[in-house]
Amino acid sequence: MKAPALLAVAALLAMPLDAVTIANPASDRLSQLSDIPRRASLRAALMDSGMYCKRVEQAALQGPWKNLMMWRAKCDLHDPRLDYGLFIGPDGSVQARPCGDMAYLKLPACRPLIRRAP
Repeated sequence: MKAPALLAVAALLAMPLDAVTIANPASDRLSQLSDIPRRASLRAALMDSGMYCKRVEQAALQGPWKNLMMWRAKCDLHDPRLDYGLFIGPDGSVQARPCGDMAYLKLPACRPLIRRAP
């Protein structure tokens, strides 16, 4: 193996796993949408997953988890049962789970969403 290639491999091995991110075009497209189309897309994904959501009141990107991007969707500002984490795969697949189930499923906890002033 040539020296430059060996150095590149050594640099990758020394890099922490959190520093390596996987391209996720589906999540990138979602983050480029304006607020209302983004919330509508997240609601459609929730409904397709069999979750109840009359309207997504708040939504935000939480961050990467494994090869997925985690999004948060809050369908009711007062009922924590309608608080969800959505995991979006690079191929556009979506897995939605209630935030209350995350610890039991050993998934990352849903971080609180910051409410914006009206």
